[in-house]
Amino acid sequence: MNAKTKEEFRRLLPEAVSRHNVLPLTSFCNLSCLFCSHRSVPPELHLYTFPPLAEGQLLELIPFLDAKDKIIIGESSTRLCEGEPFTHPSILSLLFSLRERFPKTPLQITTNGTLLEQKTIKALQKLAGETPRGEPLLELVISLNCTDAAARREILGDREPLRVIAALELCQRMGIPFHGSVVAAPHLAGWDDLEQSLLLLEAKGARTIRLFLPGITRFTSALQQWDESLWSDIAALRQRLQGRMSCPLMLEPPLKKDLRARVEGVIRGTPAARAGLQTGDRIDAVDGEKVCSGVSAFDRIKKAASPVLTAERPAGAAACRAAPLQIVLEKEKGVSPGLVMDYDLAEETMAAVRQEIARRGAGLPLLLTSRAAAPLWECAAASGLIPPWTCIETVPNRFFGGTICCAGLLTVSDLREHLEILPQGSKPDLLLIPAAPFDQQGRDLRGKSYTELFQTFPGLPIAVLSG
Repeated sequence: MNAKTKEEFRRLLPEAVSRHNVLPLTSFCNLSCLFCSHRSVPPELHLYTFPPLAEGQLLELIPFLDAKDKIIIGESSTRLCEGEPFTHPSILSLLFSLRERFPKTPLQITTNGTLLEQKTIKALQKLAGETPRGEPLLELVISLNCTDAAARREILGDREPLRVIAALELCQRMGIPFHGSVVAAPHLAGWDDLEQSLLLLEAKGARTIRLFLPGITRFTSALQQWDESLWSDIAALRQRLQGRMSCPLMLEPPLKKDLRARVEGVIRGTPAARAGLQTGDRIDAVDGEKVCSGVSAFDRIKKAASPVLTAERPAGAAACRAAPLQIVLEKEKGVSPGLVMDYDLAEETMAAVRQEIARRGAGLPLLLTSRAAAPLWECAAASGLIPPWTCIETVPNRFFGGTICCAGLLTVSDLREHLEILPQGSKPDLLLIPAAPFDQQGRDLRGKSYTELFQTFPGLPIAVLSG
């Protein structure tokens, strides 16, 4: 890094920590996955790869963490490229410093699992336990991706492909709670391996499993290209396994097309499991108040003490009733209920749209959104959750291309190009754009500010939507 880049990196560190409660350690990884997004980063992106941060530097970042929220290690945030946390030479020392500073705050560590030897897991045992509310103080997220030894060598660059299997067994035996994650790569490792990887995580006691749809961009090598119909085949596999597995199996991105608050899974041993909630149940109201989305339902349930849920169970289920179910979820305020829902739209975000349109008296508001979220916003408009005259436009991820369809990877150039092709005479009187592409300074991954959109429509009011 040059002097200017180093200064921006130093400024970005506390911002990333305070905004996401993520503590970055290092960009180094001991594996080299063929599908890793870091392999095809275009040079114009303002991303940072960095060696292991000195322990003293990390201790200086600790005050920026929020003790009220889960502290996350090993996941990329903003423009910092995160690697394998257990390659950091001071990882255990740092974790014990965090536990001393935050004795009741849960820690979540995302890892590929290949460095979880017995002595490491024994050390992690000392950090484990439960919060006063009965939630795990320590959880791992183990990225398995594939199980076949030859595939792990070829696709992940794993020279010792049996280590992660041993680590899963150690976690199960030594009581370290963990979640599984798998980047679906049936085009590389085969369908049987994908299914076996998911079933292995379940058998070893994963609390939940995230199944990530693979993504390609225009920068991805030709050898890794595949047809987008692969997504529907992966979604079908998830649908088939979901009814057989005892832990929630989540698809990311969820490809959700409506705002129904459908339970996609229930974590073993949680309030939701004890209350008898089942996969497929649809929650219509919490404490008698109707919910408008999955996010709304989950947030209300988490905030409430022993909420009463009004739910419907699909016809044909074993305990189907003609009348709606009334389910009491015995738990304290703020305790996670243990049910899993696909993410959709937050109630606060929809309220912000209504407020901005009302405040500005907008008769022709334009909401720009990603391909993934467009069906959800259309449902919100059709249901009257936002003004039905809101114009909703889907902005393609032109810069990245490929199958990228999320708001977080939209760029200012994507938004500007879409505005430039609007039909003549359709100039809006309010522009609503998602906050996901921007950092706290309003800049995208290319370092461009959303204020550049004023050049397309000078004087046009712009509202950036959070949530």
